[in-house]
Amino acid sequence: MSVCDFSTQDELVEVVKEYMLQVKGVEEVFVLTEVDKKIIEQLEEEAKGNVLMGMGEGDNQGIAEVFKREHILCFTTNKQYVWPEPPNVIMMQGGEIIGFDCSEGDACQYAEHPDYMVMGTFIMNKAKAAGKTGKPIVVLPPKPCDLGTIEVGDAVLGSPSTPSDEYIRDAYHFERSVEKGTFFLGFNKVKCLD
Repeated sequence: MSVCDFSTQDELVEVVKEYMLQVKGVEEVFVLTEVDKKIIEQLEEEAKGNVLMGMGEGDNQGIAEVFKREHILCFTTNKQYVWPEPPNVIMMQGGEIIGFDCSEGDACQYAEHPDYMVMGTFIMNKAKAAGKTGKPIVVLPPKPCDLGTIEVGDAVLGSPSTPSDEYIRDAYHFERSVEKGTFFLGFNKVKCLD
């Protein structure tokens, strides 16, 4: 469906919201207000120094990319939601990747390797982490988002930090549960060609 088919941007946003509500595991979708955006930007800034109980730094590239977009939606998920392809979390130290998340199947491949420590679906390269100095940096990368036949520009997903997730849950009265989560979706309207 071409964005040229919509007379207003509000119509386009509503169509994207309806599409997202059809995605398995998505429970609620809403437009992020300017007030919420400012609060979340502040929370993300504060969260940068509060990763790994203060022993690491955060770099939420996903939220940063989402917030560069013209339209921002937040959606809540349950355990049926299929996360984007890993890695969704990358740990770096000294300019090198020392850890990352992966699928359960991929994690099994690392389980017996002496250079790796497997914690669920998070893999730590013990050999690369040993002897590194400085705080580790936990990167939450932006992830592409397929909106089916809706043609929008630069659709990207971002996973919020814990403080931002808690803010959204409190502000919108969403259930606090380890089986529920929040994601942000940002996109731009594509200019129609004549």
